[in-house]
Amino acid sequence: MTTEEKIINQTIHLIDTNGYQNLSLRKLTKELGLTTGAFYRHFKDKNELFQKAVIQLSKRFIEQIPLNEDYSSKQQLLIIAKYICQSITMHPNQMDFLFYQLSALDLYSNANQYPFLQKVKVLITNLNSSTTLSDQDLFIQIRSFIQGYALLIKNKITRYDAQLVKYTLDQLLKGKD
Repeated sequence: MTTEEKIINQTIHLIDTNGYQNLSLRKLTKELGLTTGAFYRHFKDKNELFQKAVIQLSKRFIEQIPLNEDYSSKQQLLIIAKYICQSITMHPNQMDFLFYQLSALDLYSNANQYPFLQKVKVLITNLNSSTTLSDQDLFIQIRSFIQGYALLIKNKITRYDAQLVKYTLDQLLKGKD
């Protein structure tokens, strides 16, 4: 494993443990036995580290979701929604980092660098045959629902309800398979 990979992996671990808001480069480098100078040989700043950590976490996240390519795009979206809702209770700091912090949001404009986002956009494009709603608008609607619902679950306002998620997705897709 390269030094850069070690830094990224330790960053993800510290984010999972303490949240990205509390990540200190001094603490990170100390835990890895590196100097801050060594850190800056691999990353120009903390934002670049966060972007690479988001990409790595996104790869891990999509690889962990039990998707079967034989399932319809709608079935796969339902599986992804369930996985997000489960993950936000088990790894709230990682999920906040992956979906809500600025480095992740910056990557939304380039789905090719963000494997999870790329997969979701492909599924939505496959489902969207509407002439009145762009793929991007449908993506925003579905993302807003899933992430908002996941936050309600994280904050213990509600519990995951597969029927509610399916019904809402059906409404957003207007019954498309």
